[in-house]
Amino acid sequence: MTRILVVDDERAQRESLAGFLKKIGYEVHSEASAQTALAYMFNQPVDIVLSDYKMPYMTGTDLLKEVKSRHPGVVLVLITAYGTVEKAVEAMKTGAWDFISKPIDLDHLESLLKGIEAHLADSRKTPEPVKSKKPGSDPGFLAEDPVMLKILNQADRVAGSRASILITGETGVGKEVLAKYVHQHSTRHDQPMVAVNCAALPSHLIESELFGHEKGSFTGATASRIGRFEEAHQGTLFLDEIGDLPLDMQTKLLRFLQSGEFQRIGENQVKTSDVRIVAATNVDLEHAVELGEFRQDLYYRLNVINLHIPPLRERKLDIPKLAQFFIDQYTSRENRPELKISQAACALLAEYHFPGNVRELGNMIERSVLLTDGPEIQPGDIVFQTQKAGGTQSGGLKSSVVELEADLIRQTLQEAGGNQSECARRLGISERVLRYKLQKYKLK
Repeated sequence: MTRILVVDDERAQRESLAGFLKKIGYEVHSEASAQTALAYMFNQPVDIVLSDYKMPYMTGTDLLKEVKSRHPGVVLVLITAYGTVEKAVEAMKTGAWDFISKPIDLDHLESLLKGIEAHLADSRKTPEPVKSKKPGSDPGFLAEDPVMLKILNQADRVAGSRASILITGETGVGKEVLAKYVHQHSTRHDQPMVAVNCAALPSHLIESELFGHEKGSFTGATASRIGRFEEAHQGTLFLDEIGDLPLDMQTKLLRFLQSGEFQRIGENQVKTSDVRIVAATNVDLEHAVELGEFRQDLYYRLNVINLHIPPLRERKLDIPKLAQFFIDQYTSRENRPELKISQAACALLAEYHFPGNVRELGNMIERSVLLTDGPEIQPGDIVFQTQKAGGTQSGGLKSSVVELEADLIRQTLQEAGGNQSECARRLGISERVLRYKLQKYKLK
């Protein structure tokens, strides 16, 4: 029988929670402070600790540190009140399994405990070791720059955990590649990694794509299909461009992250899936939260571990290695002779600001491989095509609209004498939205 220790300085809360846990079949003991809880654990075995966050003398975080030090096999879940969620997320980074908010949803708690029990059962088996690889040596994510090697080292350390990961960075820096790196270095590496681009799906199809649907549940549902959560069971689900997920779907994703449960469209049966969530975005989610465009509680759930990939212009030591990787890739594809890149060409690339990051570098190298005649790519073989003929920025309609919006804001702000309130009034937007866009386009 699983042994649970409840720690809370409020007697009514402590006794109520302990009573519920006993009723559903757990062996339960309760203590009124972190100090007495540690004393109890010195003599008695415990599997799970449910601890209130805010307690006198020693907080739930203090207790967590002691439990991790003295009893590393024990799982600790924090119970938080309003206003302490952010601190609880910090605690998760140092080893807490999860956190639950007051008032406690007992159904969610029961589901959470079942998940912990399954984890404890698995951890008591002899796991198959994951082969260690030197950061930066994987062909899927090459790095030489110390900044990027540090990111890969962080990815190695968190890959084996169950915590959600949020990968941030500009478009084209390699967020999906880093997500694959995390998956390959995790204990789930033998299971599937399923990728979903939230921005590429029509809003009315996102729920079906993620959770699946039953035949006839909506117009066009001519057959039942499983969703990506079921497809990624025991593996990793990569949610790219998570900032574009509609608010109603954010709520359903949050529910899944809290309970591991979901329902197909048109089906009443509740299903479960064991997936590790890795999300990515090039949007400032903190500002999206301020604007009401992204749920704060979902942001905290996703951002347990943040891996920020710097733009290529800030890690220029990576350029030669990446360039040669792309050269080898494209010469093999085109059945071309072996080709190298000259030091002069690498120096020229290092001077470029790469607005499209690694993706743009790959396109430039592909063009150079096709056009060069000699055994080595020289500076003259490299074409910087930031702008197409006619002055239209490459990247299509979206890039053009972004540039026009940035120019309009810049011009209006100048006409308003730098007064942001007046600028927002002239543009017909709120000051909060203006501040967000000023930061987004780096106009401050």
